[in-house]
Amino acid sequence: MDKRVAILMSTYNGEKYLTEQIESIVNQSFPNWVLYIRDDGSTDKTTEIIKKFTRKYSNIIFFNEDNIKNVGIVKSFIYLLENVSADYYMFSDQDDVWLKNKVQDSVELANRNNTTPLCIFSDLEIVTQDLHPVRRMNGSNVWTSFTKLLFTNCVTGCTMLFNDKLKRLIKFSELDFDLIYMHDWWIGLLAALFGKVIYLNEATILYRQHGDNVVGGTEKDTLQHDLYRITNLNPERAQAKRIVNVSYELNREYGDKVKGRQAEYIAKYGNLRKTSSFWGNLRLVNHLTPQRINLKGKLFFSYLFIVYHKDFIE
Repeated sequence: MDKRVAILMSTYNGEKYLTEQIESIVNQSFPNWVLYIRDDGSTDKTTEIIKKFTRKYSNIIFFNEDNIKNVGIVKSFIYLLENVSADYYMFSDQDDVWLKNKVQDSVELANRNNTTPLCIFSDLEIVTQDLHPVRRMNGSNVWTSFTKLLFTNCVTGCTMLFNDKLKRLIKFSELDFDLIYMHDWWIGLLAALFGKVIYLNEATILYRQHGDNVVGGTEKDTLQHDLYRITNLNPERAQAKRIVNVSYELNREYGDKVKGRQAEYIAKYGNLRKTSSFWGNLRLVNHLTPQRINLKGKLFFSYLFIVYHKDFIE
């Protein structure tokens, strides 16, 4: 019997592309899915579009039709996940197009590895707002180890499928949403810590690039990109602080269950919220180097942790 898949979508003023996205889910080759949509306070025609589909399809559910309010994207997705039950879960944005075999290919791979908390993610095809191809996002340039995911997340939420074993690890009542930053990063980290992260090296969605969506907007590993990073450090400093906050939250919730090098990383980087200093951080990055994807990235983030040590104290 096919496993049950819960597809979780959070919408906000998405009328422009929402119909095309929902239709691509309706047209999936895998039949045993239910789409749960939570609207996060739209003021355009988004809710009318959702109602149109719920009238037509019994497996599309307007989850908060009678209680629409804005809580932010992370809380919106986590709330759906907490209150829905299935064998597998997937997140959906409101403005992409899913390729026909996205669910099927992910489920088949998951079924072969379903003995442990599991997260599968795939590549995506970046396209223009009119769906003209731009480039693949990842290719084979991905990683699945915990320490690398801690410092550079490559698990994109709109490509994920994860099992109920992984969901049961989430301590919903304890989550500090200000510290976990993004739901997909948090779930990928839990899978890497306690189970398995698997990459499906194929594009399963068309990821629409437009004015409200900046992922994929800048080519990596170019001189222009490097110069931008050097002269605009605020985004990188913010990411370093997010790494500290996520480490702190992981250590607070799971520190007694994590061993070895992984335990050291979350404990010592998380502790920068309390004891961050120039010399202390210099010793830290020498002992536990930030695990970026190349030496240049490791040196750059080591520099951030040392020079901007005051960023992390709460």
